[in-house]
Amino acid sequence: MASEQKARPSLRPRARTGLGPVHLTVRRNTYPEDQIRKMRVAAEALTNYKGHGFDEHYEAAEWSLVRAGHFLLEQLVAGPGKLPPPLDSEERERRKVDHSFFTKIPPWLVSAPGEEGQLLRKGLLSGATIIFFTPGYEGKRFIYEHAKELNVATVIVDHPGSWAEKLVEEKVIKKFIPVNMEQDSEEVFKDALEAIQALDDDAIVGRPAGICTFCELSVPMVARLAEALGLPGPSPQAIDTARNKYKTRACMQAAGLDTPANYLITVDEDLDAAIEKVGFPSVLKPINGAASLGVKKVMSAQELREAYREVKLEMESTVVTSGALVKCKTVDSELDQAAEEAKKEKDDKEDMKPQVKCLFMLESYLDGPEVDVDVVMSGGEPQYVVVVDNGPTVEPYFNETWGLCPSQLNDEMQEELRTMAVESVKSCGFLAGVFHVELKYTSKGPRLIEINARMGGGQVRETHLRVFGVDLVDETLFTCVGIPCKPHKADPPKCCLAYNYVNAQKSGRVAHLKALEEVAKLPDVVYAKPLVQPGDEIVGPEEGMPTWVADIMVSKPTRAEALDFVLKLSQSLEIPIESKPNRKK
Repeated sequence: MASEQKARPSLRPRARTGLGPVHLTVRRNTYPEDQIRKMRVAAEALTNYKGHGFDEHYEAAEWSLVRAGHFLLEQLVAGPGKLPPPLDSEERERRKVDHSFFTKIPPWLVSAPGEEGQLLRKGLLSGATIIFFTPGYEGKRFIYEHAKELNVATVIVDHPGSWAEKLVEEKVIKKFIPVNMEQDSEEVFKDALEAIQALDDDAIVGRPAGICTFCELSVPMVARLAEALGLPGPSPQAIDTARNKYKTRACMQAAGLDTPANYLITVDEDLDAAIEKVGFPSVLKPINGAASLGVKKVMSAQELREAYREVKLEMESTVVTSGALVKCKTVDSELDQAAEEAKKEKDDKEDMKPQVKCLFMLESYLDGPEVDVDVVMSGGEPQYVVVVDNGPTVEPYFNETWGLCPSQLNDEMQEELRTMAVESVKSCGFLAGVFHVELKYTSKGPRLIEINARMGGGQVRETHLRVFGVDLVDETLFTCVGIPCKPHKADPPKCCLAYNYVNAQKSGRVAHLKALEEVAKLPDVVYAKPLVQPGDEIVGPEEGMPTWVADIMVSKPTRAEALDFVLKLSQSLEIPIESKPNRKK
């Protein structure tokens, strides 16, 4: 016990040092030299957009700011990594801050249903200082613009040079706090905590009322920062359980919920035992991850062994920026060469710490249609639960395709899916928050794929806002400052929306996007966004996980009309692809 207490970073307030840039250095003894070299090679190799997990295209100039971040890489492959352990319940309670700006309002009033109740809750946000830890890619700018509309004093914490720095000058946010993200999680936590605590004496924003994130990889960090600061938020235990797919299954089983057969893979030697327990077809996936990265369907022992090596390499060749995933174009030989060179240079110091280790899980393949269930919880109970249909994913990599809202599944199936989503969230220990839950309705009933303890990305906010008038950004902000959630859901729905990620059909270089520009002008098209730009190199299914080249959303009076329209538009979309140039050896 004494050693655990010694390892925990101090959470006591530090001396106030102002809010200037935080000057930090990478602790080179945190990771082996070959790991550091791999991350640097991956970052340097990132010269063009590859389209994994985004709904907006970054300009090429922005990519020049990308660096391999130790904190985010650690969260991707081995979260929660070196983050501090959760506080015990007594200490967590002691740290709670009294939010006197709304706690004096009668509970029945602040939880009032309907449009009037929602307006009251929005009004309570006015003037509140809220910390946003890592802003995500620039396509999430709408979140911070909306926070400004609500008169929230927004403070963004991110790496120096982040695109969000300019939002201060543009008067979208009140303050930007630079923190070096190219460190391990423990150091990022300590420096972020110190910088946020210094806001207590800041004349512009003052003490924060809440902290949140819309980036999957930052969720465990935010839970611990909220706990240390005494702010509302889910427990780190619940977050860690949801982020770890293996732990999620264990909690669900303990709660009596149906789960597919699965096996934890920590080393190559675990593959045989995993095969014996799970069988085929099955799915190999990292226990921590995001955006379907490293997820692959396998049909045999040989495929599993090949996929295991492939996905480990894929995880190592991915970098992150502002909390978003970016797949670099590094090939096996480049990474292997970099690792080999670094290994030759590395001396055998006794204090060298082990390399970050990525753990995987083999799980039975789930048949049937896939859905997203977006959940708003408050006071331990669901306040809003909506099923959104998903189209068949592009296997074996499970790349997303289309979505449809409201769902066209029958009422009984939707109710079963809603129940499974809510009970899965509860089994992890959550009492409040916004959740993006992915499930399938299999031949054996509803089964969980994963729980994301945050608002979903991509089209999620737009979909719920247009169809049901529910803004999940609002609900996230309410939760992070401790305001109860009671979304006002339109009944009947305002419209029917369908959207589609257009996957690249072959590899090559994008010639132009004139066809997509014409699609955007058509009636009933909400938007037609390019996810690549002319000159970008893209990946087709013959080479790996296909690049998303466009995101199209349409609105129609009926579900069938909306889905039929978006699929026809996508199928007829012709984006000229030129052959890749021969690379110099």
